Amino acid sequence: MSLFSLTGKVVVITGATRGIGQGMAIGLAEAGAELIIVHRKSTDPSSTVEQVKSKGVNVSTVIADVLIDSEVDTILTQSLSKSSTGKIDVLINNAGIYNEQSPAEDSTDETWEKVLQVNITSVYKLSRSFGKYWISNKQKGKIINTASLFSFIGGQEVIAYTASKGAIRSLTQGLSNEWASKGINVNSIVPGFIITDMTAHAHANEDQTKYNKILERIPQGKWGKPEDFKGPIVFLSSEASDYVTGDSLFVDGGFLAN
Repeated sequence: MSLFSLTGKVVVITGATRGIGQGMAIGLAEAGAELIIVHRKSTDPSSTVEQVKSKGVNVSTVIADVLIDSEVDTILTQSLSKSSTGKIDVLINNAGIYNEQSPAEDSTDETWEKVLQVNITSVYKLSRSFGKYWISNKQKGKIINTASLFSFIGGQEVIAYTASKGAIRSLTQGLSNEWASKGINVNSIVPGFIITDMTAHAHANEDQTKYNKILERIPQGKWGKPEDFKGPIVFLSSEASDYVTGDSLFVDGGFLAN
């Protein structure tokens, strides 16, 4: 359907070298989008780039570490220089980190500051940068932020991560309130328990107690996969979601509803 087509659209995405972000990037490419993949110098985007290229669309990369403010500030300019159309249509803030489990009283300032910088501060700064660009050029735009189940329920022994993802929910709603009248949609996508490197401590552990406990609460009876994000991210990036803003789209197999 043309409503879901992304042909002619340019999408900037962070955190797409593997896992959920890679699944998103491939889905966007299948819908016809041109991709600009933002990654750290220490990460290899080649797997994602090759899979996106195989869909017959343009793909380029921007090197920037969202942990470093000065590099975050260059992402818009770098992205515009790589865009074949000279513009950007969609920003997907997917980069994120998960802190090692520890009681809140033992959590360090270093952990707190690092997790919040990546998971919320960089998201705000990128959103501000791209939002200002769209507003000043009187262009429509879409921002999709990757939230978490912990945006809605309190986690245990991951206090920095929980706080950062709770902030994503509020940031998404606040920006949507301010920018809806300017033609900018801001939404979040909420992953449930997905089989990725980040969750290997549960699904790939010899002791399957934690994995099975989570599995029991998922009505669909299975953990999700990165490819489960193809449809949801295409919807939020396309004209099909033009009247959707300030919302959260759950991709969790029914976990939170149970």
